[in-house]
Amino acid sequence: MHRLLLLLLVSMAGGVVHADSLQCGTTLVGTGDTRDQVIAKCGNPSDIERSTAFVQSMAWVNGVPVSAGNTLIEVPVELWLYNFGPSQLMRRVRFESGRVVMIEILGYGYVPENR
Repeated sequence: MHRLLLLLLVSMAGGVVHADSLQCGTTLVGTGDTRDQVIAKCGNPSDIERSTAFVQSMAWVNGVPVSAGNTLIEVPVELWLYNFGPSQLMRRVRFESGRVVMIEILGYGYVPENR
């Protein structure tokens, strides 16, 4: 039992944990959601970082990514940070080609300086 607890604590100590979804109020954001859907569910993010990445070619079929070959293509990437304040954990939502591909759980939020 102690080994299991120690393993759990060590795995969480890595800093970033991946989540399958993000709850905003009574709605969930998940893989495959579009930017517009995320804004409708969670509002505007605290911060946005934009870049590009080379990823395997895929198509979205009924909200599920399907491989479209072995070719690497350059896609736009956006990282949206949701800061829910110092009493809740922050979330970072990664978009590739306008769709959620990953949600990370970060440390506790903060009070923005402009308040």
